[in-house]
Amino acid sequence: MAFESSAARISSQLRTEILHGDVAPGSKLAQVGLAERFGVSRIPVRDALAILAGEGLVQPLSNATAIVTRMSVEELQELYELRLSIEPRTTGIAVPNVGRADVLYMRKQLAVMSEPIDARTWLAANTEFHAAVYRRANRPRTIELIEQLRRLTDRYVFLHLEVIGQTGHIGSEHGDILAAVEAGDAATTARLTSEHLAKAHDHILDYLVDHPSVLDPHAVFSP
Repeated sequence: MAFESSAARISSQLRTEILHGDVAPGSKLAQVGLAERFGVSRIPVRDALAILAGEGLVQPLSNATAIVTRMSVEELQELYELRLSIEPRTTGIAVPNVGRADVLYMRKQLAVMSEPIDARTWLAANTEFHAAVYRRANRPRTIELIEQLRRLTDRYVFLHLEVIGQTGHIGSEHGDILAAVEAGDAATTARLTSEHLAKAHDHILDYLVDHPSVLDPHAVFSP
């Protein structure tokens, strides 16, 4: 049980660092170094890396080392294709089950995103804004898949926020989605969610096509 708890803690910390670019794509993660860093044995570190491998954030290199999955235009396109095929429909299914408390929570997240905040805080509020709807779909396997896809996409969205900027359009799109949810309009919510995802994809893709060097790994993680 202790190993299980430690593995969850370590995987959560490493996940955050990978998603926010603190640990660069292509960086090597050695079990020995991570065990020293977190003050544990190699067993929970091994299990933590297995969790991240299952999420697609790292790939095993050997029994003792993993590498952070590289980012690419091809992966970005595949992730958004998958999200576009699943997330709007699930959101539409969820709308009739969204309650007043969910709407108020969405408003709170929207208010957070409208403030001059750092990219990490914005990304967390964005995640919660959308999750407040699709988690009401009562489709546990689908929701698990959506959240895995969103975690993988978050590396690119974070890049969007940190390097590209231009979040003004996102605020108005969120406002439209919230209005549709409040109106109980499932079809419009699904359509707006699809358009929202497509526009986010286009903004990030346009930049990466013009600046491919942004995806090159420059740092090696040495715990």
